[in-house]
Amino acid sequence: EAGDTDRGCWCLIGRSFHLYMIGRPLDSIQKELEAYIKVLTQLKQDTSMALVMIVLTTVKKLRGIDVEAGDKILESTLASAASTENQNLSSEVNLFKLEVFVLFQQWEKAIDLVQKAGNVRLILACLFNAVRFTFLETLTYLKVAQSTSGWNKRQMKKSAHKTIQIIRGWAKKGNVNVVHYLHILEAELAVLNGKSSKAKEKFNDAIVTSSRNGFIHDIALAHVLASAYFKVQGDDDWGNYHIGKSRIFYEEWGCWSEQVKQLKSPNVM
Repeated sequence: EAGDTDRGCWCLIGRSFHLYMIGRPLDSIQKELEAYIKVLTQLKQDTSMALVMIVLTTVKKLRGIDVEAGDKILESTLASAASTENQNLSSEVNLFKLEVFVLFQQWEKAIDLVQKAGNVRLILACLFNAVRFTFLETLTYLKVAQSTSGWNKRQMKKSAHKTIQIIRGWAKKGNVNVVHYLHILEAELAVLNGKSSKAKEKFNDAIVTSSRNGFIHDIALAHVLASAYFKVQGDDDWGNYHIGKSRIFYEEWGCWSEQVKQLKSPNVM
């Protein structure tokens, strides 16, 4: 009504990010974002379109659509951001690339990205995207620490403790949207420290809290992580149970990538 097209487009960007963060079904996100892209193209809002395209490309990749083309778009966007020194744009690309690496359990790629991304919390200050990145970053540190030893293990654990304290602070101040993040991270920290009973308790808390708050993609992630834990413990019954549940929730979310399809195999973890 005020004719402020630029601000209106920034509102669309915020909505695009939040639709993904709350776990809305991927097919409905894709339809809405494709409509946004048409409007942004007509209005010649190139920066806004680039940011919305990051989310759309990620959504399509998770659905198994135009995967290679999507990867090229993200790499091109990252290169453009570097050439123009647009740290906001590069941070958003890194967030959604990390999102995919974590969902697909590609921890080597995840830690490489985290170490190269810089201080995303500073660049995306006051945005929930920074909160999501902090969660994914901490989870990456913990998973890498579990599979390494010596100095590298100590460094990963130290980094994880630092960032998990940030999330604990947010939860303590009343951010209900990070409570299930904290349960997932505390479960993985318990795994790292060899505290089996606490790990089981926290994985259950993570699943229950994610379910209660409607974060369907995080319910699936919690089940995948729990399955990996039980498999390592030699408990195939619970491992297969959790991997089966993760597939159900990923499919309900609309995630049909090849990596999710492979979850049908009881030995994939």
